[in-house]
Amino acid sequence: MNSFVKVLQLSLGLAGSITLLIVLPAILFGVITQWQVIFLSLGYLCFFLSTVWRVIRHGDLSSKREDQQVQRTSGRLASLVLLVGLLSVHWLAVYDFSRLESLEASTGNIFLVILSVLLLISSIAVSQAAIATLGKFFDRLTIKPDHQLVDAGIYSAVRHPIYLSYILLFTAFCIMLQSPASLGLLAVVCAIWFGNRIMIEEEMLIDQFGDEYKIYQQKTKKLLPFIY
Repeated sequence: MNSFVKVLQLSLGLAGSITLLIVLPAILFGVITQWQVIFLSLGYLCFFLSTVWRVIRHGDLSSKREDQQVQRTSGRLASLVLLVGLLSVHWLAVYDFSRLESLEASTGNIFLVILSVLLLISSIAVSQAAIATLGKFFDRLTIKPDHQLVDAGIYSAVRHPIYLSYILLFTAFCIMLQSPASLGLLAVVCAIWFGNRIMIEEEMLIDQFGDEYKIYQQKTKKLLPFIY
């Protein structure tokens, strides 16, 4: 029963996040019935359901208080940037979309539509692959007593595929709604948030695994295979 309650709480929290980021601004700006908004809302739901599935299979996540980023001043500042920044990115994108001269003609740029759909599908695929590979080690920034260095599957190419999946998801959102301004703001938010989080995470893993992790760093990229 306790596990059921936790899963229900997590599900309600994720539904609330989607409502706050997409549904509410779409209602306020009069675009809630547009297929792009509906498609993105469903895409976000599919993306975040992987976290619910992880909890069902492996148990609850660590508490937020245990997250090393939350425990550091730089991390708390980065978290504030994320909170304000993501809200701004999503609301600005929806607003820009509502200001298009013709919403009916907004699918005219088929290239942007296809690109955003591919990015969203890729974000879900990358997230699913990473979470399946990590198993119970998909968690907040904590070191478990039996922690292992995961370097198989998608982790043999990039060290932080889950962060990559979030970037792909948010980028798809901005492109689908044709908002260059929100895309630029997203780049700033991601640079601050993920830059800080990756720095802390890699410091933790070096402390835990030493040279083993340093060798792993030399053989992989942070986010983009063969690029960065």
